[in-house]
Amino acid sequence: MTRTVSVGRPVPEAAKIYRTTLDAQSRAIDAAKQGMRSADLDAVARTCIRTSGYEKYFRHSLGHGLGLQIHEPPRISVMSSATLESGNVVTIEPGIYIPGWGGVRIEDDVVIRNAHCEVLNRSVKELIVL
Repeated sequence: MTRTVSVGRPVPEAAKIYRTTLDAQSRAIDAAKQGMRSADLDAVARTCIRTSGYEKYFRHSLGHGLGLQIHEPPRISVMSSATLESGNVVTIEPGIYIPGWGGVRIEDDVVIRNAHCEVLNRSVKELIVL
């Protein structure tokens, strides 16, 4: 589980990047279900980030499986041929990282179910300003 916080009030661009990342993650969580190709799930988040103009800053996969190891199949990536199965425990963690500025990542662990996914952690997702 990963959250991003702001030290001080964020500038408008930082707030936009946070909202974009949160929207991408929310859309991916809403779309995740049994039988979905992991590349298609990655595309849900990637399309949201591309629409906001930050695609070149989303440089990693959307997520990966969790089990005995921290990174396990299935890989949730545009390059993956995996299909999500009921019972898979995976991360959904889009991130936007801008060199010389910083980044935003919002990550949750989910269990894939038949027609949806179940989020396992209950941490708030609103931007926390310190």
